[in-house]
Amino acid sequence: MRSQWMTQPISQRPWYCWSRVADLLPEDRELSLTEQGQEHLLIQPRMSELEKAFRKFATYGDTAATGNDMTCKNFSKLCKDCGVMDGKAVTSTDVDIVFNKVKTKGARTINFVEFQQSMKELCGKRFKSKSPEEALQAVYALIEGKDPANVGVTKATTVGGVERLTDTSKYTGSHKERFDESGKGKGLAGREELTDSSGYVGAYKGSGSYDKTH
Repeated sequence: MRSQWMTQPISQRPWYCWSRVADLLPEDRELSLTEQGQEHLLIQPRMSELEKAFRKFATYGDTAATGNDMTCKNFSKLCKDCGVMDGKAVTSTDVDIVFNKVKTKGARTINFVEFQQSMKELCGKRFKSKSPEEALQAVYALIEGKDPANVGVTKATTVGGVERLTDTSKYTGSHKERFDESGKGKGLAGREELTDSSGYVGAYKGSGSYDKTH
């Protein structure tokens, strides 16, 4: 017969009681035992905010992902977007080390249970002044309710930015040659080198002066 912990919600069980139950179904659940010691799953529709966030990041950038497992890349993104990785107390190196520490040997992803273990590894570094329990809850608070940040989304340009782009006095190089001193465009003359068909050598400055001196 299983221990007394198996009648408790997963979040209240010791880490050594998580794996078997978490592998059955991703939702939070409880186990009850009959008098004969047989197990009956009581599936509850509840899903913690922490697990919801885990699933959102686990499926980010991969439409085929189920949300049950998370890659190292997405794990790093979660830690960065949620503020677990602050670049000081917790760095990208720390995140990579913990990911490889908690994942199953030979695996390339971690499940939700392993993710929770990773947070236990990182919380002490992120919140050094707190107790282990307080630090873990503080890290969970950073993650719960969060969505992946979209990178590369086009934002509206501010007026100041437009002014800088349209100020021809700040142009340099070939771009500067396309405008006169007043800022007016030179048209074709500013974009192409026009062919000189006068018969004089290029860059000759005495063009048209022969008839005046003879």
